[in-house]
Amino acid sequence: MQIGTNLFYDSSAKRMTALSDRATVLQTQISTGKKIQTPSDDAVISQATAEFNRQDADAAVYGTNLTLAGSQLQQTDSTLEQISSQVQRALELATQAATGTQSAASRAIIGNELQSIAGALVGLANTRDVRGQPLFGTPDGTAAVVANGSGGYDYAKTNVSDVPIAKGQSVQASESASRVFTFGDGKDTLGTITRLAQALVSGTASSDDLTGALGDLNGAVDQVSTVRASVGARAARVELQQTLMTKSNTDRAALRESVEDTDVTTAIADLQKTMTVLSATQASFTKLASLSLFDYLK
Repeated sequence: MQIGTNLFYDSSAKRMTALSDRATVLQTQISTGKKIQTPSDDAVISQATAEFNRQDADAAVYGTNLTLAGSQLQQTDSTLEQISSQVQRALELATQAATGTQSAASRAIIGNELQSIAGALVGLANTRDVRGQPLFGTPDGTAAVVANGSGGYDYAKTNVSDVPIAKGQSVQASESASRVFTFGDGKDTLGTITRLAQALVSGTASSDDLTGALGDLNGAVDQVSTVRASVGARAARVELQQTLMTKSNTDRAALRESVEDTDVTTAIADLQKTMTVLSATQASFTKLASLSLFDYLK
């Protein structure tokens, strides 16, 4: 009889302890909204949470890079649009100067405007980006274009680096001035405009000079258009990646919620059932424990 009584007490105590522990866990899950409180509660969920945290951290870095790349590409495109307008205007002026009806004075006026265009293009080439760095220059702050004093221009040796925008993916977020302003076999847009301007102002521009300049400026217009198309394609790629990342972040958040978060409705129902069973178990234990040997002998 003693062995049976000990077994009864041990079994009942374990049962009530298990039910009480389960009720405590459910109450904590309901109050915190999370299925686990420490990694030891559930190794599988804990490992999944760690992976979600890693992916969130990566997404934050890539998101910052995408924003920066998008901003730089947008500014680059806007600047290239202005450069294109200036080069197109230079082509129009060169076309006017090539007509036989222009006097020396009118050609000099055209030459002065071309000089202004060359200066404007240098200014655009040395535009600063959102970080205060040369848009077409170097990360150490070196200007993209510098007049060399002999009617030509020197271009900074720009190492345009790629910006990581996703795992295994990167995008070139800027351009070099040399790619914007040089074309063909090393022909130089700024040099072409400056030399033509000087010849027109001094009255030494020959028909061959004008014909050559027209051909070069047509090439210059095409080169800027080519670079701008490349920048536009990269900007579209950044925009697409931002859309994909937003969806990925949303999907991951939903999956994280399903793994980590408590289903409050289900948890409350489970808690109520657990408390009912615990109350019944406690009541049964109290009733049975109060029975004496004489009660068994009746």
